[in-house]
Amino acid sequence: MTENINSSKKPKLSAEQLFEIYQECSMPNAPVKTILDKHGLKPWHLLALRKRIKQAAISELTNPAKPGRRKTLVPSEDVEKLDKELTQAKDALAAVGHELALLKKKTS
Repeated sequence: MTENINSSKKPKLSAEQLFEIYQECSMPNAPVKTILDKHGLKPWHLLALRKRIKQAAISELTNPAKPGRRKTLVPSEDVEKLDKELTQAKDALAAVGHELALLKKKTS
């Protein structure tokens, strides 16, 4: 009788599933062999998983992602153009406000 070729392969599990297995195996007095057997894993899979999780944690703690939007460089021409538009908009708004004040005086 021939042995199944795929029996030694690790099953495809999502990252979330692997992390849950890791957490479950990390509990005090956890039946590690039973947990691994339930998911079709071998002890060396758990060792590799622990190593990957440790490396990922160290990497994340060493280079933490900064919250918020990434900074991008804006060409100075664009900044000047937007500044000019902003000034024009402020002037127009001030003029409209002045006209509104004059109209209110006339009607009262």
